[in-house]
Amino acid sequence: MIRSFKCITRWIFLCSTLVGGSALLGVPLALADCKPAHQFTTLTPGVLSVAAWVFPPYSIPGPGNQLSGIDGEIIKRIAARECLDIKLTVVDPAAVIQSVIARRADVGIGDWYRTAERSKALGLSAPLYLDMMGIISNEGYSTISELEGKRIGTVQGYLWVDDLKKAFGDNLVLYPNPVAMAQDLASNRIALGIDSFAVGVASQQKGAYQGKRIKVSEPDPRVKATLQPGQSGFPHTKANVALGVALNENIQALHASGEIAEILGSFGLDKQVANVGTPRLVE
Repeated sequence: MIRSFKCITRWIFLCSTLVGGSALLGVPLALADCKPAHQFTTLTPGVLSVAAWVFPPYSIPGPGNQLSGIDGEIIKRIAARECLDIKLTVVDPAAVIQSVIARRADVGIGDWYRTAERSKALGLSAPLYLDMMGIISNEGYSTISELEGKRIGTVQGYLWVDDLKKAFGDNLVLYPNPVAMAQDLASNRIALGIDSFAVGVASQQKGAYQGKRIKVSEPDPRVKATLQPGQSGFPHTKANVALGVALNENIQALHASGEIAEILGSFGLDKQVANVGTPRLVE
């Protein structure tokens, strides 16, 4: 039987395949053998099946099973701790959740809010980071009051949408995605945009929002998400309780080591958004 091992020590420079009882060439077997941090089952033994969508900077899948982004880097570290290879499936946003519910994937990634509604059908991991509301403008606005009387755009699906509707009424324009909003903002059809701060920063790094300033919104009671930002986590198979425990304990360890904060910083975000506070569900 052929068994593959992952290198989990900085002193190992060559990963190979072990056949039967043979040793890894030039490396003691004890160093090559990966010991998982937890015991749980996955859909395919030895493999963590991950459903992802393209959503920089959170989820950045690439060719040949490559994976990056904030969620991508975190789930790769968890897989390494558990001696699992990753099998990546790239789907549309709605299909991520359905893939997990239908047991076609063990976990989903891509900035998924921890909500009470999702918890009915899914397991939801411990919080990874906070999703802050960002304001995109020429002026560098950072308060809700500064937006009054202006035509505002935002993207559907965020926690702040309903509150913005109440606050700004017909002055609020909803968009299906950040690209459509960015186009209208560039052509001055709207005065400013509101999006996830992280998504706005990632878009600007790729050439969007030229000349614009992106600021995290200051707290305002009219928009609850500015007071209590959404916590994002990994949706996973609800029935697989042991998988949920492993995800939670690995996430806690990555927070404690500062690795999640470092990952956030590497994508241009404030490391403070790793300070998630007490786990909570959005009602």
